Amino acid sequence: MKMKRILSMLLALLLMASVLVGCGKQEEPAVVDDSQAQVEVPADDQPAEEEKLDPEIVLLEHTVAYFDNIPSSNNMIKPADALELIENNPDAVFVVDMRAKEDYENGHLPGAVNIPLGEMGKNLDRLPTNKQIILYCYSGQTTGLTVSALSLLGFNAISFQGGMNFGWAPLELPEDTLETEVNPLPEPKAPNLTEEEQILWDAVVAFFDEGKSNIEGAQKAYEVIESNPGAIYILDIRGKEDFDKGHIEGSENIPFKEIGKNIDKLPKNRPIYITCYSAQTAAQTQSLLRINGYNAFSIGRGMAGWNGAELPLVTN
Repeated sequence: MKMKRILSMLLALLLMASVLVGCGKQEEPAVVDDSQAQVEVPADDQPAEEEKLDPEIVLLEHTVAYFDNIPSSNNMIKPADALELIENNPDAVFVVDMRAKEDYENGHLPGAVNIPLGEMGKNLDRLPTNKQIILYCYSGQTTGLTVSALSLLGFNAISFQGGMNFGWAPLELPEDTLETEVNPLPEPKAPNLTEEEQILWDAVVAFFDEGKSNIEGAQKAYEVIESNPGAIYILDIRGKEDFDKGHIEGSENIPFKEIGKNIDKLPKNRPIYITCYSAQTAAQTQSLLRINGYNAFSIGRGMAGWNGAELPLVTN
């Protein structure tokens, strides 16, 4: 009996000890600093990266817009009208002589600065955006190349029709109408360009930096076409009526103002020889096609040059 009482007392003590332990002070949970924790944002709520523009699409869209919006003047001005504008409102115009330096120094239009074709790219930031730019060269073909390229950049540029040889000379004005004093270029102004404008700017600079007019004389063009006619695409951009009266054998007719809506018909896998009446609109077409990756040339003096060389024609 005595032993049983001792065992009962021991069991009671053990129960009391377990109760005391269970009621003891509880440990507090660890504090977690989640200030640096990354919170996962659902995919639908993630900010979208701005999609970059496709240069080919940008160039093509602006090229098509150029052809779709050509004015009745074809971006050219008659020499007499240009001279009148220069004399009556010189502050409203910016005149650029694109001939060689020595020809410029021998006599140029009043106020004209000298920027040959190969130097145009590095001088774009000197051209005004708030004035009418009048460009002239020898025949109007080099300025045709330049007018359309500058128009992609938003410049208000027109070409002096016929240039100094075929536009100015027939006026038979006195020599003192021209000046020999060299006019300095304006200070450059770095343009503030959007992504789209930068694409256009870079493409036009690259075109001018090539420094080549890619104008093929009529006789040389004829020889190239005759040597391998299937390898050349000949594009005649005159009106259909004039095309039907006589054109280069094998040529396709797409009038100047319809080039934009038909540009996808032109091949990129062979040279394109472009002709018009006097090569000035052909030159506008040529530069824009080259900027868009086409291997384009214009025939010197257009059909006037072709006919002057007495080269063969076919009729419809």
